[in-house]
Amino acid sequence: MSVYDYQDALKLGTKEYRAAISAGEYPFLPVLDEILKHVTIEKEMNMGLVEIPLNRIVGTSTAGRTQAFARNFMPLLEMGSEFGAKWSTLSDAQVEEGIRDPIQVYEYLNRFYVVEGNKRVSVMKYFDAVTIMANVTRKVPKKTDDLEIQIYYEFMDFYEIAGIYSFNVSKLGMFDKVLELTGGYEPWDEDKRKEFNSAYQRFRKAYTQRGGDKLPIKSGDAMVAFLTFY
Repeated sequence: MSVYDYQDALKLGTKEYRAAISAGEYPFLPVLDEILKHVTIEKEMNMGLVEIPLNRIVGTSTAGRTQAFARNFMPLLEMGSEFGAKWSTLSDAQVEEGIRDPIQVYEYLNRFYVVEGNKRVSVMKYFDAVTIMANVTRKVPKKTDDLEIQIYYEFMDFYEIAGIYSFNVSKLGMFDKVLELTGGYEPWDEDKRKEFNSAYQRFRKAYTQRGGDKLPIKSGDAMVAFLTFY
């Protein structure tokens, strides 16, 4: 029942909040407006309706609702609140038929920040969903010598061909390498995207189960190294 789901989600949010406080870290959702205060955005791009990975949704666009959620998107407001009732209704909808209405997000550096649909994201994360449909607007930063931004510019070129957000790396040249290993620079069709995503998710799961998430090498880098050796 949704009441019990909310209680469980609230416990997860409270636990995450306390862990952040104990570690001296910010306990709520990151806010994109704050992140971009000292960033030059060259342009915005409408990416349309896209299936995006839930694990890349890391924050919210503005500060308005951020304190309703712990940094893991689990709720922090009491069960009897209007927020709690709406969350529970969405939980019922997810169980009965699945949440179908797309959310609205900004994408910045291959991470997503919710403009509309925070509770939907919270519910979907609670149920361990993998993806969600979203109307995406990309915020493109000015190109600099910063490594993360250089990698992001390579990602944008990769996305033009592959059309997927799930794959991520931490080294320059890796996106080009994976394109070479998967057949070149022709645009991917839906079948190829599904095949690659399936293979990557299997690799990522195995990599994480063997402690890869504790290493400085991201699963995408490790997969490219594996494919090169193989």
